[in-house]
Amino acid sequence: METISPSGQVDQVFLRCVEDCFEPIMLTDITGKLTYVNPAWVLTYGYQKHEAIGQTPRLLRSPGENPDFYKNMWKTILDPNIGFWRGEVINQAKDGHLVPVLLTITPYRESGGEIKGYMGIAVDLSDQKRMEEQILRQDRLASIGMLAGGLAHEVGNPLGAIRGRAEMVMNQVRGNEEAEKNLELIIGQIDRISGLIQSLLRVSRVPGQILLRNVELAPIVKEVFVLMQEACHRAGIELRTNNLDFQISADSSHLQQLFLNLIINSQHAIEEIKQKSTDTAKKHVIEVSAKKKPSGNVVVSVKDTGCGISSENLRKIFQPFYTTKAAGKGTGLGLSIVAKLVEEMNGNLTVESEGVGQGATFHIEFNEAVNR
Repeated sequence: METISPSGQVDQVFLRCVEDCFEPIMLTDITGKLTYVNPAWVLTYGYQKHEAIGQTPRLLRSPGENPDFYKNMWKTILDPNIGFWRGEVINQAKDGHLVPVLLTITPYRESGGEIKGYMGIAVDLSDQKRMEEQILRQDRLASIGMLAGGLAHEVGNPLGAIRGRAEMVMNQVRGNEEAEKNLELIIGQIDRISGLIQSLLRVSRVPGQILLRNVELAPIVKEVFVLMQEACHRAGIELRTNNLDFQISADSSHLQQLFLNLIINSQHAIEEIKQKSTDTAKKHVIEVSAKKKPSGNVVVSVKDTGCGISSENLRKIFQPFYTTKAAGKGTGLGLSIVAKLVEEMNGNLTVESEGVGQGATFHIEFNEAVNR
């Protein structure tokens, strides 16, 4: 009959603990090659065990990390006065998405004290980072709200008076083409400033009494397409829909403004790549599609063939005033407004892009319609 020594029982208990641990754990040999990963590691990063074993942890290295960062990390680990490293790292999963983790690396030793390899234990910080970003965004919006409220009062009233006087002078100079042209420019810039203030108020305001009801998705998108058809046609962009026969819980006016902003954003992204590309034969498309999740919620996707978004900018595009457009081409508020609209309808907004020049897809998850 086979017997297990007490030390063997302890080893089995420790193995079971590591296997069942919810935190990703990996072991390497002395050369840095992976010799073991636990199931949580596989679940977090998407690589199967056979894909990981024999590789090095460079498998997870994200493009944005500085090589000097890792040099300093190993310098700390190998320092006999320290002997371990703990800090935040942004790893990259197999499918390309970034995983922020709190990583601890320590050497493990043989009974004689000689280092046999290294153990890394990671704590996934994704949820924490999302919460921090949400708090920071709320703080920014509160500041913008105070600014916008002051602007609306201090600037809005004088602008109204200036516009009224400009229109009055316009009537007095009818027939003078140069004077009319200059006054039209003044009025246009006044309207632009007024629109910017209203956008600031829209982004920063506290959610009001919006009316969430069962809304047919297809007719709303069709209305927006009618509004955008001429501009997209001039830009050589085809508008498409796919599988929009769903009802969602939403506010109709919010929904229309949301899709209008997203499609305008996609139009600008396509126009930007067309200016830079020599491939005049490429067909450019903006497609709005939808699918139902097992939970019953509906995910609506707005996909374009535009200039794409770098991994660095993916984290920033919903921040107020953040824009990659040239001066005068955008205020950086369009996607902030989209994020606010989605938030007010209790939805969830995400964006993905394979990188610059590869287009982008915005996903909005809506709660399913309530049966009445």
